[in-house]
Amino acid sequence: MMKNQLREAVDKVRSFYIQQLIDAGVYTDKDEEIHTLTLTELKLIFNKLNRQKEHG
Repeated sequence: MMKNQLREAVDKVRSFYIQQLIDAGVYTDKDEEIHTLTLTELKLIFNKLNRQKEHG
């Protein structure tokens, strides 16, 4: 039961990062790669994008 809640939470956060990266134009929804990235990878890309926005 708790495992399902954790999975749902992780999926929700992954979806958030995926949507943010699509909205930013880094990926499109048709890019298969974005859907295979781990939560950690998505977060790293998202954070890198935000750092570039702050400094550029």
